[in-house]
Amino acid sequence: MENENAELVPAKRPQFLTVLCILTFIGAGLGLLGGFWNLIKAPTALEEIESIQSMGTMPEGGMFADMMEGAVLAAQNAYPLAITTIVSNLLCLLGAMFMWKQRKNGYYIYVAAQLMALIVPTALIGFGGAFSGFMIIGAIFPIAFIVMYGVNMKHMS
Repeated sequence: MENENAELVPAKRPQFLTVLCILTFIGAGLGLLGGFWNLIKAPTALEEIESIQSMGTMPEGGMFADMMEGAVLAAQNAYPLAITTIVSNLLCLLGAMFMWKQRKNGYYIYVAAQLMALIVPTALIGFGGAFSGFMIIGAIFPIAFIVMYGVNMKHMS
C-alpha cells in the first residue's frame, strides 16, 4: 500500500534545477524587456548609428571600424533582431516552465531557443571581425546553461 501512495506523489524538484529555472526566468524576463526596447528603437537605429559616425573622424581600419560595421549591420536588421530576441526569450521562458514541472520537452524547447538566439544574429550580421568575439563571449552562458540543464535531465520525465 505504501508503494502505491509513493507513486502518486511527484518527485521533488532538485534544488539545482530550481535555481537554474529561477535564473532563466530572470534572464529571459530581462531579455524580453531588452527585445521590446529594441523593437521600439528599431525605426531610429540606423539614424543613430549614422549620427554617431558623423560626429567625428572614424579610424579607417582595426577593431573600431569592424565594430562600427557590425553596428551598421545590426541597425539595418533591427526589426528581425528584436523579434528574434523576443521570440527566443519567450521560448526560453516556456522551456523553463516545463523544466520547472520536471518535463523533458522543456529542455528541448530551451535548447532550440538558445540556438535560435545565437544563429539568427550570426546569419544576419555575419561572423567576422569584432562581432565574432562578442558572439563567442555571448555564447558562454547559453552553452553553460544547456549543459547544466542537461545534467538535470535525469530528474525530468
